[in-house]
Amino acid sequence: MASGFSAAPLGRYLAAAVAVGLTLGVVGLIEAHAALPATLLLYLVPVVLTATRWGLGPAVFASLLSVLGHDLLFVQPVGTLNVGRADEAIGLVLLLFVAVVTAQLAVAARRAVEKEQEATLARRSDEMKTALLRAVSHDLRTPLASIKASVSGLRQADAAYTDDDRAELLAAIEDESDRLDRLVGNLLDASRLEAGALNPHKDPQDLRELVRAVVSRLQPLLTGRSVRLSIPDDLPLVPCDYAQIDHVLTNLLENAARHTPPGTPVDVALECGSDLDEVRIVVADGGPGVAEEDRERVFLPFERGRTRVGGSGLGLAIARGFVEAHGGRAWVDETPGGGARFSFTLPLAGASA
Repeated sequence: MASGFSAAPLGRYLAAAVAVGLTLGVVGLIEAHAALPATLLLYLVPVVLTATRWGLGPAVFASLLSVLGHDLLFVQPVGTLNVGRADEAIGLVLLLFVAVVTAQLAVAARRAVEKEQEATLARRSDEMKTALLRAVSHDLRTPLASIKASVSGLRQADAAYTDDDRAELLAAIEDESDRLDRLVGNLLDASRLEAGALNPHKDPQDLRELVRAVVSRLQPLLTGRSVRLSIPDDLPLVPCDYAQIDHVLTNLLENAARHTPPGTPVDVALECGSDLDEVRIVVADGGPGVAEEDRERVFLPFERGRTRVGGSGLGLAIARGFVEAHGGRAWVDETPGGGARFSFTLPLAGASA
């Protein structure tokens, strides 16, 4: 922000001059009908506006321009910078003093607001770093420790493993590697969301095919559960980034499987809005649900609600970030009869050619 006359670009001074000119016009209209001393206070409007938007230099310039303009146009003798009466001279001096002081106060207030915003951003950044370190220290070390233990066991020359034991250790290595890969991917996605570097590549997609593909891929996790699909036949193509929406739906189905008792059915429904401007995707379960006071908190990074199930607490935050990047909304409410119902919407407009 500019702190002196020479520190601000010329355009700011021109804008200050325009603001003062408009104020002079308003004062002229008022003076044409009644001579009111209070009209001098109107010059504080462009001064405050200039101070809060462009800094102290342009604001002081606006103050001087207001005094000179008023003297030239409205103080006798009109058309000169001479002042015929002492009270009018005092009024102009007071106007200049009040305008300059007001400009300084406005600039100080602006700086205070900017410092508060910077402090808030720094505090949020520190909280994110702390939560990230917590996730790295626990959630990354756990699969690494399991992988190392399994590999160390397999490398023991004197260990006699049956084929089943060996297969079990290899399966554990594969599962923990997949878990580690998901966690690293979530951390990278979270950093992209935090940096505002998320740009979905939208193309018209058949959400019916996408939903069936995700459900099929997650069959090992959904074994023993009834997954009921409700998909209208006349569902239009939806402009979206296939990989990102696949990620969102995958996350919601994994949540439903991990946070509900075995055998709990899961419902997946696609619905078209009555005004045909968006599609809503719903994943509902019959589990314990999400307490009303936690329904916004579970979408925050590294928040896992009141569940005892492990995890980094990034999945729902990333899912909402992907949806909002598409111009949609994501929320959770209660399934009729009990359970959690996660919903998100995708607008139908905006497909790329």
